[in-house]
Amino acid sequence: MQASRPSSAGTDLSNAGVERPAVEFRDIDIAYGKFVAVRDFSLSIRKGSFVTLLGPSGCGKTTILRSIAGLVDISSGQIMIDGRRVDDVPIYKRNIGLVFQSYALFPHKSVFDNVAFGLKYHDVPKADIARKVGKALEMVRLPGSEKKLPSQLSGGQQQRIALARAIVFEPHVLLLDEPLSALDANMREEMRVEIKKIQKETGITAIFVTHDQEEALSMSDRIVVMNAGAMEQIGAPEEVYETPATAFVADFLGKANMLAG
Repeated sequence: MQASRPSSAGTDLSNAGVERPAVEFRDIDIAYGKFVAVRDFSLSIRKGSFVTLLGPSGCGKTTILRSIAGLVDISSGQIMIDGRRVDDVPIYKRNIGLVFQSYALFPHKSVFDNVAFGLKYHDVPKADIARKVGKALEMVRLPGSEKKLPSQLSGGQQQRIALARAIVFEPHVLLLDEPLSALDANMREEMRVEIKKIQKETGITAIFVTHDQEEALSMSDRIVVMNAGAMEQIGAPEEVYETPATAFVADFLGKANMLAG
């Protein structure tokens, strides 16, 4: 018997009463005209955790990620970062790092200038910029690459530079939008390990979007399975995999076992 779709309201990844969530969605809807891309979505994410929004193309996962960044306007509800409402706050004041699928590097700027871009925008002193860029490049294992252009780097190296740019100013939240999908299989596996390692070392809160079940299961502290703009299930990887709550989750993860309910 199929379990009923869980309500997204009240789902909480934080330890209630212990600390303020790093990110919180409160009953958000996102619509484009009459088309509702995301409906009644509520979620709390604890600080320092790695949460993945998993689902097929068009399920709303990237729309939710982009709403945190301020790249998509919500139609109703609230988005909170570190206890502060941000759905009406300009993008540059949200203190988030964003890594795209396509790297989004400036092709005619050096690695140093690409990584330093956000720091310069916020008028960080030159001495601090050099130190922070060097530290970020060390973390992504590309020290000494400051003078190279993106065209001189492999796809995997370019994605490392994009990651360095996202973490260089120590953002509250790191958003990763299908960052591995353009890489070959070997590089994807290597980058999965690297991203998780950096997230653990920095203690940054990470929200990762993917359609790849293996990525979600191997990297996440919690997985949010999305379908048609709504949450199907939320839980630890082993919980979602071993006890899918709906027929959609079971089918998407390739499992036949279902919770009776």
